[in-house]
Amino acid sequence: MKKSTFLGSAVSVLLLFSAISYSRTYIQQQNPKSNPVFQAPAQTSTDTVASKEAASVAASTERPREVATSLTSVEEKAVAGETYTATAYSLRGRTATGVAPATGMIAADPRVLPLGSRVRIEAGSYSGEYVVADTGGAVKGHRIDIWTPTSRDAMRFGRRAVKLTVLELGGKRRKSATTRPRTVVASPASSAASPQQ
Repeated sequence: MKKSTFLGSAVSVLLLFSAISYSRTYIQQQNPKSNPVFQAPAQTSTDTVASKEAASVAASTERPREVATSLTSVEEKAVAGETYTATAYSLRGRTATGVAPATGMIAADPRVLPLGSRVRIEAGSYSGEYVVADTGGAVKGHRIDIWTPTSRDAMRFGRRAVKLTVLELGGKRRKSATTRPRTVVASPASSAASPQQ
């Protein structure tokens, strides 16, 4: 009796795993669009690496001011036209920036798109310029939430792949480290020594 129960369980487990494996293969064959989405960022990252290498080679021969402008142009190319997963929300209250939500605001991961960033989104009738004014618990990585006035609009929007272009980074990333002015504070020992001379 124990032997037949064990064999029956083993056969059931094998059938279950084969059904799961078959369903995964079947779903992947139905949805071939997901593969090109993952190949596009790989091509842009190789272009970005090549651009950064060219900028570093040029940096050795150019003046520092010209290097700063070439580095910012490389950064702009790196963030242009990426694919994000977009959903919509219609909550009330205050956003992470402290203002009431309004049309033209989105929620994003602040590590990817800092608060205050201006972006352009291509998403059908929701296309336009938006400001990153909120964050969210489920908004991580390359995911955004577009604010809509009603929950019906949010449900109608659903989940989509959208093209997002960064127009201006906000927050701490606004200024590049190469263009930030340096301030030098004189130490008390050197300031005391200079009046005596």
